[in-house]
Amino acid sequence: MRKSDWAAKAVGAIAAMGLCASQAVAGDFAFINIATASTSGSYYPAGLAMSKLINDKLGVRASAQASAGSVENVSLLRNKEANMGIIQSNVVRDALKGDNNFKSKPYTDMVVLAPLFVNTDHILIRKGANIASLADIKGKRWAVGSVGSGTTLSNLAILSGAGYTFNDIKVEYLGQTEALAALQNGIIDGADLTSGVPFSQMEQTRISEKDDLVLYSMTEAEQKSVVENSGWKSPETIPANTYSNQPTPIRTVSHLALIMVPKEMPDKLAFDILDAMNKNMGQLRQAHSAFSTLDLATALPKIEALKFPLHPGATKFFASINK
Repeated sequence: MRKSDWAAKAVGAIAAMGLCASQAVAGDFAFINIATASTSGSYYPAGLAMSKLINDKLGVRASAQASAGSVENVSLLRNKEANMGIIQSNVVRDALKGDNNFKSKPYTDMVVLAPLFVNTDHILIRKGANIASLADIKGKRWAVGSVGSGTTLSNLAILSGAGYTFNDIKVEYLGQTEALAALQNGIIDGADLTSGVPFSQMEQTRISEKDDLVLYSMTEAEQKSVVENSGWKSPETIPANTYSNQPTPIRTVSHLALIMVPKEMPDKLAFDILDAMNKNMGQLRQAHSAFSTLDLATALPKIEALKFPLHPGATKFFASINK
Protein backbone atom coordinates (compact mmCIF):
# COMPACT_ATOMS: atom_id res chain seq x y z
CA MET A 1 0.00 0.00 0.00
CA ARG A 2 1.29 3.43 -0.86
CA LYS A 3 0.22 6.98 -0.42
CA SER A 4 1.09 9.67 -2.93
CA ASP A 5 3.17 12.57 -1.72
CA TRP A 6 0.64 15.09 -2.92
CA ALA A 7 -2.11 13.30 -1.02
CA ALA A 8 -0.01 13.32 2.14
CA LYS A 9 0.49 17.06 1.79
CA ALA A 10 -3.24 17.57 1.39
CA VAL A 11 -3.96 15.53 4.50
CA GLY A 12 -1.34 17.55 6.36
CA ALA A 13 -2.98 20.78 5.29
CA ILE A 14 -6.36 19.57 6.51
CA ALA A 15 -4.81 18.54 9.83
CA ALA A 16 -3.27 21.98 10.20
CA MET A 17 -6.65 23.61 9.56
CA GLY A 18 -8.20 21.35 12.17
CA LEU A 19 -5.53 22.22 14.72
CA CYS A 20 -6.18 25.93 14.36
CA ALA A 21 -9.90 25.44 14.77
CA SER A 22 -9.62 23.00 17.66
CA GLN A 23 -7.48 25.37 19.70
CA ALA A 24 -10.44 27.75 19.89
CA VAL A 25 -12.91 25.23 21.33
CA ALA A 26 -14.09 26.14 24.80
CA GLY A 27 -15.50 23.71 27.33
CA ASP A 28 -18.38 26.08 28.09
CA PHE A 29 -19.67 25.85 24.48
CA ALA A 30 -19.07 29.56 23.87
CA PHE A 31 -17.59 28.40 20.57
CA ILE A 32 -19.03 25.59 18.42
CA ASN A 33 -16.56 23.61 16.32
CA ILE A 34 -18.22 21.17 13.91
CA ALA A 35 -16.03 18.24 12.83
CA THR A 36 -16.91 17.22 9.27
CA ALA A 37 -14.78 15.38 6.67
CA SER A 38 -12.76 16.21 3.57
CA THR A 39 -13.76 19.35 1.69
CA SER A 40 -14.94 17.35 -1.35
CA GLY A 41 -17.90 15.50 0.17
CA SER A 42 -21.19 16.60 1.74
CA TYR A 43 -20.14 16.79 5.40
CA TYR A 44 -17.88 19.84 5.07
CA PRO A 45 -20.30 22.14 3.18
CA ALA A 46 -23.11 20.92 5.47
CA GLY A 47 -20.97 21.87 8.47
CA LEU A 48 -20.27 25.28 6.94
CA ALA A 49 -23.99 25.86 6.41
CA MET A 50 -24.82 24.87 9.99
CA SER A 51 -22.01 26.97 11.46
CA LYS A 52 -23.25 30.04 9.54
CA LEU A 53 -26.77 29.40 10.79
CA ILE A 54 -25.58 29.11 14.40
CA ASN A 55 -23.56 32.31 14.02
CA ASP A 56 -26.39 34.26 12.40
CA LYS A 57 -29.43 33.02 14.33
CA LEU A 58 -28.06 32.18 17.77
CA GLY A 59 -25.22 34.65 18.06
CA VAL A 60 -22.85 31.82 19.03
CA ARG A 61 -19.48 31.70 17.31
CA ALA A 62 -19.22 28.57 15.19
CA SER A 63 -17.00 27.07 12.52
CA ALA A 64 -16.67 23.89 10.47
CA GLN A 65 -13.47 21.85 10.67
CA ALA A 66 -12.26 19.65 7.83
CA SER A 67 -11.15 16.21 9.06
CA ALA A 68 -10.42 12.69 7.88
CA GLY A 69 -14.06 11.83 8.51
CA SER A 70 -16.31 9.86 10.85
CA VAL A 71 -13.70 7.81 12.73
CA GLU A 72 -11.51 10.84 13.41
CA ASN A 73 -14.56 12.88 14.39
CA VAL A 74 -15.20 10.52 17.29
CA SER A 75 -11.64 11.18 18.49
CA LEU A 76 -12.13 14.94 18.09
CA LEU A 77 -15.24 14.78 20.27
CA ARG A 78 -13.53 12.50 22.80
CA ASN A 79 -10.53 14.84 23.07
CA LYS A 80 -12.79 17.93 23.26
CA GLU A 81 -11.26 19.33 20.08
CA ALA A 82 -14.78 19.57 18.64
CA ASN A 83 -18.20 19.83 20.26
CA MET A 84 -20.32 18.79 17.27
CA GLY A 85 -19.46 16.09 14.77
CA ILE A 86 -21.03 14.61 11.65
CA ILE A 87 -20.59 10.84 11.95
CA GLN A 88 -22.04 7.98 9.94
CA SER A 89 -24.34 5.64 11.83
CA ASN A 90 -22.16 2.51 11.81
CA VAL A 91 -19.20 4.44 13.27
CA VAL A 92 -21.47 5.78 16.03
CA ARG A 93 -22.58 2.22 16.78
CA ASP A 94 -18.99 0.95 16.91
CA ALA A 95 -17.83 3.82 19.15
CA LEU A 96 -20.67 3.36 21.61
CA LYS A 97 -20.12 -0.41 21.78
CA GLY A 98 -16.32 -0.43 21.57
CA ASP A 99 -16.23 -2.46 18.34
CA ASN A 100 -13.93 -2.47 15.28
CA ASN A 101 -11.93 0.80 15.23
CA PHE A 102 -12.85 1.37 18.88
CA LYS A 103 -12.01 -2.07 20.25
CA SER A 104 -11.35 -1.78 24.01
CA LYS A 105 -11.83 2.01 23.84
CA PRO A 106 -15.55 2.79 23.60
CA TYR A 107 -16.70 6.38 23.68
CA THR A 108 -20.09 6.69 25.38
CA ASP A 109 -20.08 10.41 26.22
CA MET A 110 -21.64 11.44 22.91
CA VAL A 111 -25.34 11.50 22.04
CA VAL A 112 -27.45 12.16 18.95
CA LEU A 113 -28.58 15.70 18.25
CA ALA A 114 -30.34 14.79 14.99
CA PRO A 115 -30.02 12.74 11.82
CA LEU A 116 -28.51 14.84 9.07
CA PHE A 117 -29.01 13.26 5.65
CA VAL A 118 -28.64 10.08 3.66
CA ASN A 119 -25.11 9.51 2.35
CA THR A 120 -25.16 7.64 -0.95
CA ASP A 121 -22.35 5.51 -2.38
CA HIS A 122 -21.16 6.60 -5.84
CA ILE A 123 -18.92 3.94 -7.41
CA LEU A 124 -16.87 5.79 -9.99
CA ILE A 125 -14.79 3.79 -12.47
CA ARG A 126 -12.24 4.82 -15.10
CA LYS A 127 -13.35 3.78 -18.55
CA GLY A 128 -11.00 1.12 -19.85
CA ALA A 129 -10.36 -0.37 -16.40
CA ASN A 130 -12.34 -3.48 -17.43
CA ILE A 131 -14.66 -3.34 -14.44
CA ALA A 132 -18.10 -4.66 -15.36
CA SER A 133 -19.00 -6.12 -11.94
CA LEU A 134 -17.96 -5.83 -8.31
CA ALA A 135 -16.01 -9.06 -8.79
CA ASP A 136 -13.88 -7.30 -11.42
CA ILE A 137 -12.51 -4.89 -8.79
CA LYS A 138 -10.10 -7.61 -7.63
CA GLY A 139 -6.50 -6.58 -8.24
CA LYS A 140 -7.45 -3.05 -9.34
CA ARG A 141 -5.94 0.20 -8.09
CA TRP A 142 -8.66 1.51 -5.81
CA ALA A 143 -9.00 4.65 -3.65
CA VAL A 144 -10.57 3.74 -0.31
CA GLY A 145 -10.62 7.12 1.48
CA SER A 146 -8.28 8.75 3.97
CA VAL A 147 -7.05 6.76 6.95
CA GLY A 148 -9.54 7.27 9.77
CA SER A 149 -12.43 8.14 7.47
CA GLY A 150 -15.87 6.62 7.20
CA THR A 151 -15.22 6.30 3.48
CA THR A 152 -12.80 3.44 4.16
CA LEU A 153 -15.62 1.57 5.90
CA SER A 154 -17.95 2.23 2.98
CA ASN A 155 -15.35 0.82 0.59
CA LEU A 156 -15.04 -2.30 2.75
CA ALA A 157 -18.83 -2.63 2.60
CA ILE A 158 -18.82 -2.37 -1.20
CA LEU A 159 -16.02 -4.94 -1.50
CA SER A 160 -17.96 -7.29 0.79
CA GLY A 161 -20.55 -7.54 -1.95
CA ALA A 162 -18.02 -9.58 -3.93
CA GLY A 163 -16.58 -11.33 -0.87
CA TYR A 164 -13.44 -9.16 -0.96
CA THR A 165 -11.37 -7.20 1.56
CA PHE A 166 -8.57 -4.68 1.11
CA ASN A 167 -6.22 -7.64 0.65
CA ASP A 168 -7.85 -8.28 -2.73
CA ILE A 169 -7.17 -4.85 -4.23
CA LYS A 170 -4.31 -2.38 -4.64
CA VAL A 171 -5.25 0.09 -1.91
CA GLU A 172 -4.72 3.83 -2.20
CA TYR A 173 -5.57 5.80 0.94
CA LEU A 174 -6.81 8.92 -0.80
CA GLY A 175 -9.49 11.35 0.31
CA GLN A 176 -12.32 12.04 -2.11
CA THR A 177 -10.76 15.15 -3.67
CA GLU A 178 -7.48 13.29 -4.20
CA ALA A 179 -9.35 10.24 -5.53
CA LEU A 180 -11.13 12.32 -8.16
CA ALA A 181 -7.80 13.86 -9.24
CA ALA A 182 -6.20 10.40 -9.36
CA LEU A 183 -9.02 9.14 -11.57
CA GLN A 184 -8.56 12.11 -13.89
CA ASN A 185 -4.84 11.38 -14.14
CA GLY A 186 -5.28 7.64 -14.69
CA ILE A 187 -3.47 6.78 -11.44
CA ILE A 188 -6.30 4.61 -10.08
CA ASP A 189 -9.00 2.45 -11.63
CA GLY A 190 -11.90 3.37 -9.38
CA ALA A 191 -13.24 4.54 -6.04
CA ASP A 192 -16.35 4.39 -3.92
CA LEU A 193 -17.23 7.99 -3.00
CA THR A 194 -19.96 8.86 -0.49
CA SER A 195 -22.05 12.01 -0.58
CA GLY A 196 -25.53 13.37 -0.57
CA VAL A 197 -27.29 13.43 -3.93
CA PRO A 198 -26.45 15.22 -6.12
CA PHE A 199 -22.68 15.05 -5.65
CA SER A 200 -21.61 18.25 -7.39
CA GLN A 201 -17.82 17.86 -7.26
CA MET A 202 -18.00 14.37 -8.71
CA GLU A 203 -20.35 15.60 -11.43
CA GLN A 204 -18.01 18.45 -12.34
CA THR A 205 -15.13 15.99 -12.60
CA ARG A 206 -17.17 13.63 -14.79
CA ILE A 207 -18.18 16.48 -17.11
CA SER A 208 -14.58 17.65 -17.45
CA GLU A 209 -13.51 14.11 -18.36
CA LYS A 210 -16.43 13.67 -20.79
CA ASP A 211 -17.13 9.90 -20.99
CA ASP A 212 -13.93 8.66 -19.33
CA LEU A 213 -15.42 8.27 -15.83
CA VAL A 214 -18.42 5.99 -15.42
CA LEU A 215 -20.89 5.62 -12.55
CA TYR A 216 -21.34 1.93 -11.79
CA SER A 217 -24.81 0.51 -11.14
CA MET A 218 -24.93 -2.66 -9.05
CA THR A 219 -26.91 -5.69 -10.03
CA GLU A 220 -29.80 -6.53 -7.74
CA ALA A 221 -27.79 -9.48 -6.39
CA GLU A 222 -24.73 -7.30 -5.71
CA GLN A 223 -26.83 -4.70 -3.90
CA LYS A 224 -28.44 -7.40 -1.74
CA SER A 225 -25.02 -8.89 -0.98
CA VAL A 226 -23.57 -5.53 0.13
CA VAL A 227 -26.58 -4.84 2.37
CA GLU A 228 -26.48 -8.28 3.97
CA ASN A 229 -22.69 -8.58 4.34
CA SER A 230 -22.12 -5.06 5.68
CA GLY A 231 -24.96 -5.11 8.17
CA TRP A 232 -25.37 -1.32 8.01
CA LYS A 233 -25.87 -0.25 4.40
CA SER A 234 -29.36 0.20 2.95
CA PRO A 235 -30.57 -0.23 -0.65
CA GLU A 236 -30.59 3.05 -2.57
CA THR A 237 -31.41 4.17 -6.10
CA ILE A 238 -30.14 7.34 -7.75
CA PRO A 239 -32.93 8.48 -10.10
CA ALA A 240 -32.30 8.62 -13.83
CA ASN A 241 -30.93 11.92 -15.15
CA THR A 242 -29.63 13.00 -11.74
CA TYR A 243 -26.24 13.28 -13.44
CA SER A 244 -25.13 13.96 -17.01
CA ASN A 245 -25.24 10.99 -19.40
CA GLN A 246 -27.22 8.96 -16.87
CA PRO A 247 -30.43 7.94 -18.68
CA THR A 248 -31.20 5.04 -16.31
CA PRO A 249 -31.36 4.76 -12.51
CA ILE A 250 -28.20 3.81 -10.60
CA ARG A 251 -28.65 0.92 -8.17
CA THR A 252 -26.39 1.43 -5.13
CA VAL A 253 -26.45 1.60 -1.30
CA SER A 254 -26.49 4.31 1.36
CA HIS A 255 -26.22 5.04 5.08
CA LEU A 256 -27.41 7.69 7.51
CA ALA A 257 -25.21 10.52 8.74
CA LEU A 258 -25.85 11.80 12.27
CA ILE A 259 -25.07 15.02 14.14
CA MET A 260 -23.39 13.91 17.36
CA VAL A 261 -22.65 16.11 20.38
CA PRO A 262 -21.17 15.62 23.86
CA LYS A 263 -23.60 14.71 26.64
CA GLU A 264 -22.62 17.91 28.48
CA MET A 265 -23.88 20.25 25.73
CA PRO A 266 -26.40 22.53 27.49
CA ASP A 267 -29.99 21.46 26.87
CA LYS A 268 -31.03 24.95 25.77
CA LEU A 269 -28.22 25.19 23.23
CA ALA A 270 -29.11 21.77 21.77
CA PHE A 271 -32.78 22.80 21.54
CA ASP A 272 -31.95 26.19 20.01
CA ILE A 273 -29.67 24.69 17.33
CA LEU A 274 -32.40 22.30 16.19
CA ASP A 275 -35.05 24.99 16.37
CA ALA A 276 -32.92 27.30 14.20
CA MET A 277 -32.31 24.49 11.69
CA ASN A 278 -36.01 23.65 11.52
CA LYS A 279 -37.11 27.26 11.07
CA ASN A 280 -34.43 27.95 8.46
CA MET A 281 -34.41 24.70 6.48
CA GLY A 282 -34.82 26.62 3.25
CA GLN A 283 -31.56 28.45 3.92
CA LEU A 284 -29.77 25.16 4.61
CA ARG A 285 -31.17 23.56 1.45
CA GLN A 286 -30.07 26.56 -0.57
CA ALA A 287 -26.58 26.23 0.90
CA HIS A 288 -26.32 22.51 0.06
CA SER A 289 -28.72 20.24 -1.81
CA ALA A 290 -28.04 17.31 0.53
CA PHE A 291 -30.32 19.00 3.10
CA SER A 292 -33.22 18.31 0.72
CA THR A 293 -33.61 14.88 2.33
CA LEU A 294 -33.71 16.26 5.90
CA ASP A 295 -37.09 16.78 7.54
CA LEU A 296 -36.78 17.23 11.31
CA ALA A 297 -40.54 16.80 11.73
CA THR A 298 -40.24 13.17 10.65
CA ALA A 299 -36.71 12.46 11.94
CA LEU A 300 -37.46 10.97 15.36
CA PRO A 301 -38.44 7.47 14.15
CA LYS A 302 -35.10 7.18 12.33
CA ILE A 303 -33.23 7.87 15.58
CA GLU A 304 -35.43 5.54 17.61
CA ALA A 305 -34.84 2.74 15.09
CA LEU A 306 -31.08 3.05 15.64
CA LYS A 307 -31.52 2.83 19.44
CA PHE A 308 -28.79 5.43 20.07
CA PRO A 309 -28.99 7.83 23.04
CA LEU A 310 -30.65 11.16 22.23
CA HIS A 311 -29.61 14.46 23.80
CA PRO A 312 -32.22 15.73 26.34
CA GLY A 313 -32.45 19.06 24.51
CA ALA A 314 -33.16 17.17 21.30
CA THR A 315 -35.80 15.06 23.06
CA LYS A 316 -37.53 18.28 24.13
CA PHE A 317 -37.29 19.72 20.61
CA PHE A 318 -38.76 16.67 18.89
CA ALA A 319 -41.57 16.56 21.45
CA SER A 320 -42.34 20.21 20.70
CA ILE A 321 -42.74 19.70 16.95
CA ASN A 322 -44.58 16.39 17.17
CA LYS A 323 -47.39 17.44 19.48
